[in-house]
Amino acid sequence: MKLFKSRLIVLVVFLFSVPLFAQYLETSKQSGIGLPFFELAIQDGFENDLQHHKLLVMAHFLYDDLTFIKSDTSGFDTSFEILFAVYDKKGNVIDNHTINRKINVKNFNQTNSRSKSVIIKDEFSLPPGEYTLLAKSTDLITNKSAKRKIKFKMKDFARKPLALGTLLFLQEVKTDSTGRVIGFLPTFGNNFAVKKGAFYVYFDAYVKDTNNPVKIRYQFKGERLRGNKRILEIDSTVTFMPKTNIFRQLFKLDRSRLVHNKYLLTVELISGKYKTTREQPFSFFWTSVPTTKEDIDLALRQMSYILDPDTLKKYLKAPLAEKQKFFERYWKERDPDPSTAKNELKDEYFRRVNYANQHFSTMTLDGWQTDRGRILIKFGFPDDIERHPFEIDSPPYEIWQYYSLRKTFLFVDYTGFGDYRLDPRYIDMEYE
Repeated sequence: MKLFKSRLIVLVVFLFSVPLFAQYLETSKQSGIGLPFFELAIQDGFENDLQHHKLLVMAHFLYDDLTFIKSDTSGFDTSFEILFAVYDKKGNVIDNHTINRKINVKNFNQTNSRSKSVIIKDEFSLPPGEYTLLAKSTDLITNKSAKRKIKFKMKDFARKPLALGTLLFLQEVKTDSTGRVIGFLPTFGNNFAVKKGAFYVYFDAYVKDTNNPVKIRYQFKGERLRGNKRILEIDSTVTFMPKTNIFRQLFKLDRSRLVHNKYLLTVELISGKYKTTREQPFSFFWTSVPTTKEDIDLALRQMSYILDPDTLKKYLKAPLAEKQKFFERYWKERDPDPSTAKNELKDEYFRRVNYANQHFSTMTLDGWQTDRGRILIKFGFPDDIERHPFEIDSPPYEIWQYYSLRKTFLFVDYTGFGDYRLDPRYIDMEYE
């Protein structure tokens, strides 16, 4: 899909490397197209009988992915069901549940909302083994369906001296007077779109011997690498005497302490001479509008191929709120289908930015700043790429063909380190 040919203005590529603070969390291509699409997450916990695992299943539906019709009484109604089925490794059904849900909203705008949503939770009690979870949703208004599958393995935790369940990241938590968790809002895709408020991690722990003190160590390692190692930014340990073999843990941290956008959390459970660990990555990628000055400044710089240079310069100097209003206004005015809540043009643009960062980054430049990144962002994915990585009489090179646009680009890796530059003979092709 070539969306930007007539609107793109090229700026001089930055000669310095901007730290990769911001990243757009791409929306699924199955979302916003009329299917009852949902995100799916599971958490492996432990039952008190020491014989079974407690599987928590969560499905997240955006209102925009559900079909609403005019209510007979007031507002708008939707009705859908979701089937959760657990299969063993031979394909036999172990257990299944079907949940029906009806929702009424008063305002029509809510029916297309991508910020309002509903979460369906369910639980299964399972012995150790290998399983597949099937989740299938059906919109009862349109009869359209969507399904997801997750494979997972549950080990016999009671045979071990220590065990940790799945680390579940939460956005909001409700507790009772004793501090026990009675309600929570999980993240999906282990991503937090906003860096305000508290960060929570919630999990089950098991110890065979309750006579020894237990230590739980939380290590947060940021995305900046030192050699091949991540930098340890936060290291926190709690010590207590367990009252039971199985106990739930909730760890809380101010999100403002997490300054980067990618992290790896390592949780260590220590009792006597025994230790076990569990790791889980998480991120702070923005979804609709970047929420911090660093993130929106980078997003605006990444739009340098479609922004007037004076406009870019003006808003890079503007206050955060003004930057955000401009960002929202800019993409809203260019939304190819305003009748939907999804902005396909913005999704496509930043999907290209993400791809460039993942595949074209060099030691000095983020992928979107490279020549291949710029061409990809401006013109989309080529119809054909001819790669020549091992030529005897020439450095590595690539030829990109855009047949429908009648454009050809030659990129040459003069250094041999993956820094492909646009051959000067093809520069005019970019502006024709």
